[in-house]
Amino acid sequence: MSGQRTVVITGGTGGIGFQSALGIAKTGARVLVTGRNRGRGEDAVRRLVEESGNDSVELVVGDLSSIAAVDALADELLGRAARIGVLVNNAGYLGNEPSTSADGLEMHFAVNVLAPWRLTKALLPALKAAGQARVLNVTGGDKPAAIDADNLQAQKGFKGLTTYAHSKSALESMSLALAEVLEPDGVTVNVVFPGRASTAMTGSMSLSALPGVMKLMYPLFRLMFADDGGKSAARAARSTIWGATTLELDGVTGRYFDTDMKEQKLHSTAYDPAVRSAILRLIEATEVNHA
Repeated sequence: MSGQRTVVITGGTGGIGFQSALGIAKTGARVLVTGRNRGRGEDAVRRLVEESGNDSVELVVGDLSSIAAVDALADELLGRAARIGVLVNNAGYLGNEPSTSADGLEMHFAVNVLAPWRLTKALLPALKAAGQARVLNVTGGDKPAAIDADNLQAQKGFKGLTTYAHSKSALESMSLALAEVLEPDGVTVNVVFPGRASTAMTGSMSLSALPGVMKLMYPLFRLMFADDGGKSAARAARSTIWGATTLELDGVTGRYFDTDMKEQKLHSTAYDPAVRSAILRLIEATEVNHA
């Protein structure tokens, strides 16, 4: 990758996103990291510059919880960069209680599915201008799992961590659709899986986020996700750093790569046209209602 290429990483001020930004900044790329909190973001950028030795790291303050917020973030990014070589949709949401976005969507779907779709399409002029641009959607949960098209907004009951994981499965299917949409524009879309890590997001998980009998495992979860000074996040960031910088992904689109950077198949439901249509209908209906 050229040292002058611009890389955007959402949620790049902490956790896996921070470690991804650090690894990419070390290659000499210009890195724009987005975050919701200016003070925390400025601290993160100072660290990124110091630890990478790259002065071309910038903060863009923005939110992804509503269409209006996504659009405002996109406008700011387009004002900063006429060409974006890589967009990493890393920011994610894991809630302990049911929550609805300003657009009336269940919050996990709003942040983890709709926001990456809309932000990517809004940044398309800069992606196309860069030439051979790529989009990486960072998934989560565990191994690829089934998608219930009738439960995209937790209609069958909010289950915390399970609802989060299901939204990430929906992200995977959406990414396949987005890859097809953007292929004529020469922009690739792939999914990377970081694996388990101790981050502010996992650390904020409460007992209520665990469904059913999994609540009995809460002490184990707390132990698994105890603060480790960023070590597990650095390991988890490897797949994102690789995905953003490797020449192996030139022209490759609509694929899924695990935490070891190995291509794997998603769950069969991710490829199901009916499931994909249900996800896109929900996205499009929300966008129409917002217009």
